[in-house]
Amino acid sequence: MTGPVDGAALAQRVQELEVENAKLKSKKTSSNPVAGARWRSVVSAVCIVVASILVPASIIGGWARMQLVNEDAFVATLAPLIDDAAVQDLIADETMSAIRAQVDFGVLTDELFDAIVDLGVPPRASAALDILRQPAADGLTNIVESTLASAVASDVFSDVWATSVRGAHKALTLASTSDGGGIIVLSRDGVGIATGPLIAELKETLTNRGVAVAALIPAVDRTIALGDGEALLTIRATYALVETTGQWLPFVTIGLFALGIAFARRRSTAVVGAGIGTALGSGALGVVLLLGSAGVGVAAGELGLAPRGVEAIYMHLTGGIRSSVWLFMVLGILMAIGGWVCGRSALALKTRGAVVAVTASVRQNLAERRSRNAQSRSDALDSSESKVQL
Repeated sequence: MTGPVDGAALAQRVQELEVENAKLKSKKTSSNPVAGARWRSVVSAVCIVVASILVPASIIGGWARMQLVNEDAFVATLAPLIDDAAVQDLIADETMSAIRAQVDFGVLTDELFDAIVDLGVPPRASAALDILRQPAADGLTNIVESTLASAVASDVFSDVWATSVRGAHKALTLASTSDGGGIIVLSRDGVGIATGPLIAELKETLTNRGVAVAALIPAVDRTIALGDGEALLTIRATYALVETTGQWLPFVTIGLFALGIAFARRRSTAVVGAGIGTALGSGALGVVLLLGSAGVGVAAGELGLAPRGVEAIYMHLTGGIRSSVWLFMVLGILMAIGGWVCGRSALALKTRGAVVAVTASVRQNLAERRSRNAQSRSDALDSSESKVQL
């Protein structure tokens, strides 16, 4: 008699369980953990990719801001330029070209020889003087040229250069003015190195030291062009941009890497991605710098400058960036290796196990060595006490 009752109760219980199961399925579907995990993975990947793209800009921005804000860093970058032989040759050649444009050594020697002839000399002597006119002009040119080259390579010029570089930094930090007060000249005609202030101070120094030929060096108004006509506006805009972004862009990049790792389902994999992104981003900047070193020689030829000198300037200016590139490449590789070692792959587990085993072995060996040393000291102490008793 209880059978039908039990069957009805069982059917009712089954129906209740089915309703409860349907509710649980509905709740599980609404929460959609798979979709949530996928969303986290997408956010993580986007953050890491964007941060990797920002790595080159962060390196350049941080370096450029350091050069603009820190006067000592600016001087430390540009002052050693003058110690490079190629840069010395570039400045000497450009200065000598300016001197030749203002001083005709042939006319100068002709006037000197004509004055001698006017004093009254025999015809043969006059003819000999005529033969010597051109060699004398060439010799005078060579004297001025060699004196100028030696002066540019001297410690005096190096000190003048360093002082001018410091003054140029002050001019740049005072809103990038184009007053020509330093050696870095900014004008609507371009950007370049002004040799006038350098040569004027050098001429005065040489004259005070008794170098008579220095009096033949005229006032030089020559700028070694390093940029085109739109450079002034570009530099002013770049100065403001670098000063603003150079400070916070590296932190934004680091923050995006941190968010990418935090949102990742597998953080070890995200660390690997961040490391690879850092290495690739800095490596891309290194490739660009390498291509730039090849292209700067072509640009120098178009400007009529000595390629070796301009290439030397480029290498000095980018030296700090290239060091940062290598640093971040190594850091990225180490991050990727660390993330992989902390991962869940079989090889990573074996690697961690091997590291733990090696570490345990080293600790055990050290402990045994300390124990043996302690036992040796104890035995030595017992031996010495026995000898004292005897």
